[in-house]
Amino acid sequence: MTPDLFTSDGHRDDAGRVTDGRVAKSVRRMLSEDRTRELLGIRVDSAADGRARARMRVRPDMVNGHAIVHGGLVFALADTTFACAVNSFGPPVVTASADIAFRRPGHLDDDLIAEAVTRSWQGRSVICEVTVRRGDDVIAEFSGRGVRLVPADGNPSAGREPVPGSLSGRAGHEEHRVRPAGADTGAVDGPAVPGHEPGH
Repeated sequence: MTPDLFTSDGHRDDAGRVTDGRVAKSVRRMLSEDRTRELLGIRVDSAADGRARARMRVRPDMVNGHAIVHGGLVFALADTTFACAVNSFGPPVVTASADIAFRRPGHLDDDLIAEAVTRSWQGRSVICEVTVRRGDDVIAEFSGRGVRLVPADGNPSAGREPVPGSLSGRAGHEEHRVRPAGADTGAVDGPAVPGHEPGH
């Protein structure tokens, strides 16, 4: 059984947890339909228990007029890694807001690696931080807030179809939980999308 990852105030309490090589089933499902990830060549190495790691090699068509990787593509890598981390619990979550700080430029042929950690979960609101690196150099730091999607009946729960574009939670009406309800605790080993070929 997976231990509780968050304390009663909603903050993470397992800084040393490692999820190498594990990708939660909920993330596999999400990635199987993610055409943007395929287009950018983003590879998800792991995504489980609110953590994720993904990578992207900088191609010639990703470099801007200053001979550095386009910031929007670094953001896309960070946001994808964020999505993998927060969706690894099971219930569908989307980005509500995000902030990014670019620390160093990336260049052609750089292998950028993004690592995400879910820091807190309160009610339907989740906070996750992502660091993008090239080797030991920090390229960017991303902080995002996600919210769970609301199903048609208005009661968030795992396994129900959400209303497209509908966000859950209202400011000032968040309740504290030990961990998200309906968490997808079973993570599996192997590639991010087994048996799925790009474009199919």
